[in-house]
Amino acid sequence: MFAIIFTSELTEDSCVSCHMELDQEKDEGERSLTHILDDIHIQKGLSCSDCHGGDPEAFDDEDEAMWDVDSFLGTIEKVDQPQVCGACHSDPMYMRQYSSNIKTDQVGQYWTSQHGVSLKNGNNRVAVCTDCHSVHGIFPVSDPRSSVYALNVPATCNHCHGDSEVMEGTGISTDQFEKYSISVHGVALLEDMDVGAPACNDCHGNHGAIPPSVFSISDICGSCHVNNRDLFKDSHLSDIFLNAGLNQCEGCHNYHDILNPTDEDLLWKDKANCIECHQETTDIAGELGTTFYDIITKLKNKIDLANEKVASAENMGMEVSDIFFDLEEAHKILIQTRTSIHSFNLEYVTETASSGYKSADVAISGADKAMEEFDFRKTGLFIFSIILTMFAILLYLKIKSLEKNK
Repeated sequence: MFAIIFTSELTEDSCVSCHMELDQEKDEGERSLTHILDDIHIQKGLSCSDCHGGDPEAFDDEDEAMWDVDSFLGTIEKVDQPQVCGACHSDPMYMRQYSSNIKTDQVGQYWTSQHGVSLKNGNNRVAVCTDCHSVHGIFPVSDPRSSVYALNVPATCNHCHGDSEVMEGTGISTDQFEKYSISVHGVALLEDMDVGAPACNDCHGNHGAIPPSVFSISDICGSCHVNNRDLFKDSHLSDIFLNAGLNQCEGCHNYHDILNPTDEDLLWKDKANCIECHQETTDIAGELGTTFYDIITKLKNKIDLANEKVASAENMGMEVSDIFFDLEEAHKILIQTRTSIHSFNLEYVTETASSGYKSADVAISGADKAMEEFDFRKTGLFIFSIILTMFAILLYLKIKSLEKNK
């Protein structure tokens, strides 16, 4: 049987007593108090009447508890939810007693968002506070059970954005979650459980969620990919893209289905998004892409050779710890070289890669010297072994000679 154990966090009042009885007749998903003890508001000492009003002391009369009280709010309509939640969450002095760093501009941001604008225009299917944060079981954002915990955000957004009935008439597709799930970001978050990987709200915003425009998307991507953004902004293509109203980052990397880029992408003869602008792979852009690929491939091959030689020297027992610093530097420069192609400047890419070649060459040279030393030691050991063997033989013969003369 469903039951609630009252603790110091939940005071038994008329609201709790009545709804506990009502909940016994409901399925678990429809109960008001299922997760009430875990709710962040209850944990902070608040209760039902702080949101719904009414008189929690009126145990014997339902009308006195609810309907006769002007402040009572039963079912809070969607259009009223931002105002009800904002009564507390928009008051800095009130919220400060619970947290010194909690934001109090969520409601203001919400009304500027696509959700808020749609709600004002009469769209009752649009998301409001409870659609994202749930209702009576509102967990802290740091709680893995929270609907807005980092790992759960994509599924929470998809609850509406993946529903064709909810999204009908908006012109917005409903396959974002499927695309995101196979993206480099989605795999990192949903499969690798990397809570630092970007989810929907990292690109679209939280309470002020709004679709990014072609003029702002590079800044959004650039909030994480800073070097890529700055290099592209300084490139000759930046103004061309902006003046033509062309997509920037997403023009090459797509939107929600951002796949892990590979070096082979530079050989873009079969890449539809490249061919949209560049019809022939033999034009200057195609040649530049091929040159970039060759530069990166040369650096990768040098690093692979260095890794192989260093590993061989290490397996032979040689001291190669210092060489690993050069190898690590070469790997870093390889990443920088891949980033540098966003400059679309051959001279800059070549200069960046050249430092990697030098670091890899130093590692190769160090490994070769270590192997030469190993060969020298091996030769010396062989000669010493011969000398030692000859000495042992001579000593044996001397002993035998002495025994004969006795």
